[in-house]
Amino acid sequence: MADTEDREPTFVPQSLSNAVDASPKRREMPVESTIQSSEDYLCGQVPNNTRYNLRGRDVDLATQLRREEHKMDREKCFETKRLRKEQKMREDRECVDKALRARAVLDAQYKAWKEEQRKLRLSKQGGDNNDGDFSGNKGEKGSVYTREIINKPPEGSGDWLPYESDDEFGTEFELKHTSWEVEKFTLELARCMVGLESFTGDTKIFSCSGTIVEYVDDTGYVVTSASLVRCPDRDEQIDKPKINVWLASGQKLEGFVSNVDFYYNICVIKVPCTVHLPSKSFCPNTGFFNFYENHTRDVVALGRSCEPCSLKVASGKLIPRRSRFDCEELLVSSCKISKRGVGGPLMDFDGNVIGMNFYDKKETPFLPSFIVLKCLQHFDIVGKVIRPLHGLRVKTLYEANLSLLEKKLQSGIPERCGVIVVKVQEPSAELSEIKVGDIITHVDGVPFSNAAELGGILLDMCGKLWLDRQKMNPSDVFNQTAALMSLKFRVRTYRDAKSEVITQIINVNKFTPSGLNKWPLPRPIIVRQYEHGKVIREEWYMTGV
Repeated sequence: MADTEDREPTFVPQSLSNAVDASPKRREMPVESTIQSSEDYLCGQVPNNTRYNLRGRDVDLATQLRREEHKMDREKCFETKRLRKEQKMREDRECVDKALRARAVLDAQYKAWKEEQRKLRLSKQGGDNNDGDFSGNKGEKGSVYTREIINKPPEGSGDWLPYESDDEFGTEFELKHTSWEVEKFTLELARCMVGLESFTGDTKIFSCSGTIVEYVDDTGYVVTSASLVRCPDRDEQIDKPKINVWLASGQKLEGFVSNVDFYYNICVIKVPCTVHLPSKSFCPNTGFFNFYENHTRDVVALGRSCEPCSLKVASGKLIPRRSRFDCEELLVSSCKISKRGVGGPLMDFDGNVIGMNFYDKKETPFLPSFIVLKCLQHFDIVGKVIRPLHGLRVKTLYEANLSLLEKKLQSGIPERCGVIVVKVQEPSAELSEIKVGDIITHVDGVPFSNAAELGGILLDMCGKLWLDRQKMNPSDVFNQTAALMSLKFRVRTYRDAKSEVITQIINVNKFTPSGLNKWPLPRPIIVRQYEHGKVIREEWYMTGV
C-alpha cells in the first residue's frame, strides 16, 4: 500500500473504552521530560528526588514505621551480642588471673619448702640450731634447739620429698570415665577397708591400709602387709607394737597381731569390736591372671588414710610382667598408689577382690587373691605359712624376652604355658638334671600357666601333707633332716639344640624360710627436733627418684 494512503481506523470495543475512561487519570508529563528521564535511566542515572517503586505508588506511613522498628530490633540484637561477648571476655580474663594468682601462691610455697630443705642439708647431725625451731617460730630467749637426722642420705642424693604423700595416689575423678557400677562396687568395698598405723612407744613405724575379711565372735580380722610390724633394719617382727585401726567412719580401735609371714609379706590383725564390722573376702578364682585367655584387665587399687572418709583410688590395668621384688608369685598393675595404699585391696571391674597391693615407685606389685587365701588357710590350720624349699628360682614363660623364646623355638616348639628356670640354688635341685633355661609345665601331674599358680599348688601340697600327718600322729612334728616330700616336675629341656620332655624329682627336706624374699621400701629420713633434750617435732622424708 502506498505511503500517501490513509490508515483505516482501529476498532475498539465499547466495554474496553469505558474501562479506559473509568481508570484514574495519570498526571501527564511533557514529552521532553519523559524522553530526558528515559535517557538518564538508561545511562544509570536516577534523579535524587525519585524512588523506584514497582507498584507505581508511594510507601505508606505504617510500612515505614514497621521498617524502622525492624531496624531498631536488629541493632538491639547486635548490641546484646556485643555485650555478651565482652562479658565472656571479662570472665575469661578473671579465670586466667585467678589461675595465675594460685600459681604464684604454689610457687611461693615451693620456694619456701626448697629453702627449708636447703637449711636441713646444711644442718649437722646433732648440731645446735640457734636460728629458731623447725616450724620457723623464734624460740624463747635462752632456749636450746637441737636437730637430729636419722638415715641421712649422702650429698647429691636429690631433693627430700614427704615420705607419705598422697599426691601420687590417683585423683578424685579417677573413676568418672568408668560406669556407675564400678563406682558402686568401689564404695561397697570401701566400707570394709581400714587405715592402720603402728608404733613402738611414741615412735611411729609404718602406716598403710587393710581389708576386713572376717568378723567372728566380736572380733574383726584385717589382712594387710607385714611391713606394718616389720623392724626397719631386719625381717623380724617388732616387739609389742601398738596398732591403731581407723574405720571408714573415723572411729579408732586398737589392733593386735595375729599372724605374720615375711615370705609373702602378709599379716593378719585382729580387732576386738562389739559392733559388727562389714567384711569382704578375697576371690579364689585364678582365671583372671591367665594372660593367655582374652578378657578385660581393668582394675582399681584402693587405700585409706588414718582419717574419716579418706578413701583413695587409682585405676589401671594388669601388666604381663614380673615385679622387680624377689617374690615369684607377685603380679603387676599400672595403678599408681602411694605407701598409704600398701596392704590395700585390688579390685576388678566386677567388684571382686583379686589381690593385695604393695608399693613401688614405677608400678604397683600385688599378691594374687588365691595366694592370700591359701596363706590364711595355713594360718588357720598350721599357725604359719609352710612352703617347700625346692631350690628353683623361676619366672613365668610369657615374661621371657623374644630372643630367648626364639632360641627355644629353634630347638623345638616351646611350651605355651609354664615357668622358665632362672636360677638353681639348693643342693637338692642341683642334684637333678634341671638347668637354667628349662621350662617346667607340671608338678605332680598338675598343669599351671604361671609362677603364681605354681606357688598356689605348692601351698596346697604342703597344707595337705600337714593335715595327713596330723591325722596319723597329732603330736608328730616334721623332721627337718628327713625328706618331707618329693616333687615330680615335668620339664622340657634344651640340650645341644635338641628339645626333650623329661620328668625330674626333687626331694625337699625343709621349708622355705620366712625372710627369703626382700620387700624394699624407701628408708625414711627422720628429722627430729629437740628442745632441752625433749622431742618436740618429728618429720619423715625420702629422697626423690
